[in-house]
Parts: sequence; structure tokens; C-alpha cells
Amino acid sequence: LLPFCLLLIIWCGAFLLAVTPIILLQPKTMVETYILYACVPILFLLLFISIAAGLSRFAQRGIIAGTFPRDPFHPVYLLRRIYGICWTQVFYFKPLYAIALSIPLLKKYLFRAFGYRGNTDFVIYPDTWIRDLPLLNIGKGAYLSNRATVGTNICLPAGTILVDAIEMEEQSLVGHLTVLAPGVKIGRKVEIGVCSTIGIRTKLAIGSKVNPCCAINHGVVIGEEARVGSMSYIGVKTTIGPRLVIPDGANIPSGFSLNTQEEVAKFFQEETRKIDSYVSKLKERLNENLKNENKI
Repeated sequence: LLPFCLLLIIWCGAFLLAVTPIILLQPKTMVETYILYACVPILFLLLFISIAAGLSRFAQRGIIAGTFPRDPFHPVYLLRRIYGICWTQVFYFKPLYAIALSIPLLKKYLFRAFGYRGNTDFVIYPDTWIRDLPLLNIGKGAYLSNRATVGTNICLPAGTILVDAIEMEEQSLVGHLTVLAPGVKIGRKVEIGVCSTIGIRTKLAIGSKVNPCCAINHGVVIGEEARVGSMSYIGVKTTIGPRLVIPDGANIPSGFSLNTQEEVAKFFQEETRKIDSYVSKLKERLNENLKNENKI
């Protein structure tokens, strides 16, 4: 019943208020008629955003960091649900949302109305997923590519939801189809390549770079100006020191700490030795199997 009532208020309220001037003023000439009818879509856009945002205002106090049960009767989750319904009506109304993002003043009004407090001079697309605007802080000149996911919340198997803020400093870049988990902190001029995943409460320091198709697990710390090669995996709570270069296809285990480039080289020499040994044993086994089959 709650979602239906909210949708009814947002849609019907915006439409009825948008056509009210035509009913009240009753245009007498064709020019007046055209002007009033031309104003209807503009009024509808503004009213739709204003009503949806207005309904979300009292629920914004529930957009806080923490872990909460996914119970519609829980006070925080109930407020989150109300806020989510109001925000997604704007977000999934793509023509309206696209227009709002293309006009800086309207974009600022939309974001502020839904509780966003940070800078609004950044690039974002209509299909870039964002939610929980009070928990976002995006720096000036940042770039959020289309179809990226800025995930301030994540559902957990135990019937709970984890919520945490996401911060992106100035001139940082998030690539196409990249996913940011709750609690991620991205420093200034950080670049995250396409199709990468950044885990919960991971920190990327100023000037660091994650190349395409990487999986950076939870609690990882990547130092200043460090480089992570394409298609690499970084395990839970691993630390990559400043200005280190991690080769493509790396597989760094959980809890590992790399502080110098010499340590990186030594680690990968050892990993290469293990892989070569495994491949050699595999070849020997295959050859033995082939000989046994030939004997049969």
C-alpha cells in the first residue's frame, strides 16, 4: 500500500498541478493556448522532481551508515524504503532524469533536494547507478562512466543490508561497468578501468590506477601513484605500497603486504616458479597417461 500511495502522489500530483494553469487561466487565443501547453512539460518536470524529493525529505534521516535488517517494519529500513521509492521514480524516468542532468542548475536542485551535500560539478550519466545521495561525496571534475555502479548499499545473505558512504575526490575517474562497494574511498586523480570491481571499504590513494577488468577485494589499500595491471586480483585486506607497479594478471593473496618494487619482483618470481613447477608436473602426468593408453 505504501509504494502505491507514494507513486499516486508523485505522478498524479505532478500531472494535475502541471495542467492546473490551463484550467484556471482558460486561454482565449491560440497564442495563449500554445504558450500554456508548451509550459505543461516544463512544469511537470519541475513538479515531479519537487514532489518526489519533498516526500523523501523526512525519510532522509534514515540514510545512514550501518548494518540493518531487511525488515519493512524496522525504523531505518522503512525510511530507506520510502527514500528509495521516491528516488527511483526520478532515476528510472530516464527522459526526465537525462534532462535534469544536462542542465547544471536543475541537476544541482535535484541532488540537493534528495540530500546530496557535496560538489555537483562532476560528470554522471542517466544509467550510472547511484542511490543514498546523502552518503555520497563526489569531487569537482570527477567522471562516473555510464553503467557504472556506485553501490552505497549491499544486501547480505543473513537478511541484512550493509550501508556505507562512498567518497571520490577531484578529477577521479570510474570506468564503464565498474562497481564500487559501500565504504570505498577514492583519492584525487585516481583512475579505475572498465569492468573492475572495488570491494567494501577499499581505499585508493591519490594518483593510483586500477587497469581494466580487475577484482579488488574488501579492505584493500592501494598507495599513492601505484598501478595495478589489467585482469588482476587483489585479496582481502592486502596493502599495495606507493608507486608500486603490479603486473597484468596478478593474483595477490589475502592479507599480503607489498611495500617495495623488489618485494613485488620477488613475489612474482616465486609465483612464476610455482606455476612452472605445476605445469611441468601436469605435462609429466599427461605424458604418462598417453603412454599407458598406447600400451593398452
